[in-house]
Amino acid sequence: MHKSRLLSFTTLVVFLCYIVGCGSKETGPELTAVTGSVLLNEKPLANADLHFIPVESTPGVGGEARTKASGEFNVVYSRGGEGLPAGNYRVTVSYRLMPDGSPVPEGDTTPPIESPASETLPGIYSDYDKSQLKATVAPGKPVEIKLITKK
Repeated sequence: MHKSRLLSFTTLVVFLCYIVGCGSKETGPELTAVTGSVLLNEKPLANADLHFIPVESTPGVGGEARTKASGEFNVVYSRGGEGLPAGNYRVTVSYRLMPDGSPVPEGDTTPPIESPASETLPGIYSDYDKSQLKATVAPGKPVEIKLITKK
């Protein structure tokens, strides 16, 4: 009977430790607020989707943003929270339009290959593997992205 209680108690302690995290909880890297703007041919680009991919020794998993009518954006960290860890990033800017000419709705999670929307920006801006856009995230330093396409 004594062994049975000890086993039950040990099982309960292990279970409780599992539930509450028993030890320090990893908080992830410190985030810096990231704001900025996107201009296309010197005009604000609304409803564009941005992805920030960490490069070099920058910690973290990157983040996303969507531009407002003014072309301005605020980055959301991929694992929750506002901003990104300070460091260097490769950036993609995607501006996809539906067949009727409207932008892809915000929050649409349809994979691009399954979506009826078409990318309107060249791969040097929109393609994950080809993007030549870079940004440095530092406290109090907005990110300005200027895109140029043939008219």
